[in-house]
Amino acid sequence: MFGSTFPAFHGYVQSVGFRACDASFRTQSEAIQLPSQEGVSATMRSLCAGSFAPCWRAHRMRVSTTIILFPLVAAPLLHAQTMFVDEAIARGVNYTVVDGAFGGTGQFGCGVALADFDGDDDLDLVVSGNATSTLGFYANAGAGTFTDVSSTAGVAALLKVSGLVAGDYDADGDLDLVVTRWLKPLILLQNDGAMHFTDVTFAAGLWAQSGAGGGAAFGDFDGDGWIDLAVANRYGTNASMVRNKLFRNRGDGTFEDVTIAAGVDNGIFPGFHVTWVDLDRDGDLDLYVANDKGTGNPRWNRLYRNNGNGTFFEDTDSGAQVNADAMGNATGDINGDGYPELYIPNIPAGNMLLVSIDQGLHFAEKATLWGVRAYGTCWGSAFFDGDNDGDLDLLTVSDQFDADFYFESTGAPPFFDRTKASGLVNSVDSYCLAMGDVDHDGDVDALIQDFNAPIRLMINRLAVPSRAWIGMRVMPRGANTKGIGTQVDVVAGSTRAWRHVEAGSAFKSHSSTDLHVGIGAAQVADTVTITFPRAGNLPQSVRTLTAMPAREIWPLWSIERIGDEDGDGAWSPKELKSLLARVGAPFQPQDAIFDFDGDFDLDAQDLASFRSKQCDLNKDGVIGAADLSALLSGWDTDSPDFHGDGVADANDLTQLLSLWNE
Repeated sequence: MFGSTFPAFHGYVQSVGFRACDASFRTQSEAIQLPSQEGVSATMRSLCAGSFAPCWRAHRMRVSTTIILFPLVAAPLLHAQTMFVDEAIARGVNYTVVDGAFGGTGQFGCGVALADFDGDDDLDLVVSGNATSTLGFYANAGAGTFTDVSSTAGVAALLKVSGLVAGDYDADGDLDLVVTRWLKPLILLQNDGAMHFTDVTFAAGLWAQSGAGGGAAFGDFDGDGWIDLAVANRYGTNASMVRNKLFRNRGDGTFEDVTIAAGVDNGIFPGFHVTWVDLDRDGDLDLYVANDKGTGNPRWNRLYRNNGNGTFFEDTDSGAQVNADAMGNATGDINGDGYPELYIPNIPAGNMLLVSIDQGLHFAEKATLWGVRAYGTCWGSAFFDGDNDGDLDLLTVSDQFDADFYFESTGAPPFFDRTKASGLVNSVDSYCLAMGDVDHDGDVDALIQDFNAPIRLMINRLAVPSRAWIGMRVMPRGANTKGIGTQVDVVAGSTRAWRHVEAGSAFKSHSSTDLHVGIGAAQVADTVTITFPRAGNLPQSVRTLTAMPAREIWPLWSIERIGDEDGDGAWSPKELKSLLARVGAPFQPQDAIFDFDGDFDLDAQDLASFRSKQCDLNKDGVIGAADLSALLSGWDTDSPDFHGDGVADANDLTQLLSLWNE
């Protein structure tokens, strides 16, 4: 059959593309029975190779004698040039990973992190797994060139590093670092500033954690403003009996183990990664656990829904409890409905895509429909808009003979396989990745960790000047200084985008917490709706901005901070003077702190709102008798002084009475 029928559709296959896979027959597919692996012609092999993930690949899968051909819509050639170029060495990152091999005593990759560790508003990087077991700390000079500062970071050699996650657990404004390790205790490194760290593991109460560490993630599950720590442990590895852990942040620099009390005990399942995400968008973070060795075994991924009171329940009716050899997880809204999907890397049986079908309450597996099955042994994965066209693309790295897959979206199924064109084709084992714009040029770059190879810093070189982008950075709110758990909905022309701030991503790694949205031909985002999570005595709040200009990174301030430039909870004459100096001037990111109405200019309306804030002395949202009483009680003193003349007097009284709204 093969010999007689293949030439007839050879040209058809080349023109529309196909997916070769080890799968059962499906509708809209054409099955061709091959006599054996050896019977596949060289022509067929060449067509199936590389980005088409051949089904005869022997690594961790049986040899198939069936090829299923999936006709695909013709993919437009959008990119003539290579999208990603490895510029690690040229940019100052020279670090070779020799640890983290697959199986045996290896930890299945070591973690990587992209985050602003030195507080200068650009992405630094941390890598792990070299021959001396020394973490590599690289400081960004501002345009994506790096200086190795490992020798001054204050961190001793750490054996068997397995994962990295960054978060400001002590709310002092800088990012601390959690290091998971393989069959060794995890480490908490407190940031002292200027990328110097101190090991505070014992003092923080984390010293008992010593499993086969996988991915870790920070997230404020109980809404007290302090970020908590979830850790995956691969139970059963080398007889390790340490299970997944949930550590609640007490807010005093210490953590307590609440795994059992919170209802998230993973039992004897081998956890590989944990993800905090508000799947149902009810205002609190749910916990998704990726478990290994679930293919053919009763070990499923677990979705723990947040009850809103510091406890969870396992949602076994969600459709997200899939059985897979799950190596991490990626979240992203691929269809623009405002609810995130879950992408599950797997063995060559095929990755899984769990699509939200009713506002995050239930999920359906749709990887084949969307063309992202991949059919390789895959690990770190990430949704991101690689070409700034307004929809999410997908990168998933893999090991052994499998390529690193890059799938490009057009906003509807299927994605197009752009692996070869992307420059991400790779023949070595790849495990961990982190995403972020390291060179501030408006597109997302990738930091990739391979085994027995140098770290790759894949710089995005897709130059489409007509496509615009918007960057967003969530500003501090209470003890949650990096806005973890904040969600953003963007409408820009035909683009509908959802993003969220997460700490701990892909597989055992940490990506930038800055949010990036491509908006294509649009030059502004029509609306940007920010949902800030509860933070202690600050309730969940929603703020909508309008006409957000493109090609800039904008700070996202919650409404209670607008006008309070120094964060002291008061609206002072000094801040009034600062606002007056900016009214009518070209709007800059630093002006957003005074933009009360969120329209990206400072005008009389913002000035009036500032004066109203000044007069609301008891902060109840109403200017009335209570505020008048407070003013009169401070009469002829320097408080309250709205105008900066040093005394509470008739000028201040006139302002208050003019804004009276009780």
